[in-house]
Amino acid sequence: MSNPLEPLMADFIARIERGVPPWRQPWAGGREPSAPLRADGEPFSGSNAWLLAFVGAVRGYASPYWFTFRQALDIEAPVRKGERGAPAVLYKTRTVEGEAAASDQPGDDGARVLRYLKGYTVFNAEQLSGCPDRYLAAPAVDPVARAAARNRVLDAVPATVELGGAMAAYLRDRDVIRLPPPESFVSVDDFLATKAHEQLHWTGAPHRLNRVFGQRFGDAAYAFEELVAEIGAAALGLRIGLRPQLLDSHAAYLAHWAGILRERPGALLEASGHAQKAVDYLLAFSTADEARAAA
Repeated sequence: MSNPLEPLMADFIARIERGVPPWRQPWAGGREPSAPLRADGEPFSGSNAWLLAFVGAVRGYASPYWFTFRQALDIEAPVRKGERGAPAVLYKTRTVEGEAAASDQPGDDGARVLRYLKGYTVFNAEQLSGCPDRYLAAPAVDPVARAAARNRVLDAVPATVELGGAMAAYLRDRDVIRLPPPESFVSVDDFLATKAHEQLHWTGAPHRLNRVFGQRFGDAAYAFEELVAEIGAAALGLRIGLRPQLLDSHAAYLAHWAGILRERPGALLEASGHAQKAVDYLLAFSTADEARAAA
């Protein structure tokens, strides 16, 4: 399966090696986390969420809205000549039969369903000519109401949490999240971001999303699970307005992540897919209205 994001991977790996993972870039400069939005106002998901947040932050766009070339024409705001779009990806499937299907898993009738990646290009609202004002800035947000909604979203997750000690962890053998008490963190957001990170690990239990955790620091499965949780924390932060914190323990994984991605560049999209499933799993415990209020 070809990867339409391949030209970006070398840059991303270099950023990871420098200690600046690309999915964290959107929070630089004190900007409030904001999910990239489609033309209809729905947030992008999966790898597209942090990819477009990253591109928007690097290029300095204030608008969270992104359009395909045709969508821009539909609102009579064509893309300006010479503008450079941003890559996005879409997973698609097709069914094949006969000899062409021999390499994949058979369906009931002998047909195979092949899954493949299709790339497409989107443009920020600020790259359009005559774009309506409603697309040119992030939607107004009441910070107090958003913080309350954010807390409700995290509190709705029915994970067992034990407070105490000096270390945060998801204890898989007991299915328990352990967190230091809130007052031991520098800020409330530090506590909540750490809680969200461990909740993402919690989703991977065998009776939930059943991810492979690995056995110890340094092995590939262990590092990959941390990559899933790290990207998931960024994606969840975009959805609920929470700034993920790059903790010392996460920084220790940077070399491992770079090694995984150099050997298998597609692992970044794979981790993003697992991360999105984990975020969706956590958000499902909240009502749709609560999730929207936090966005």
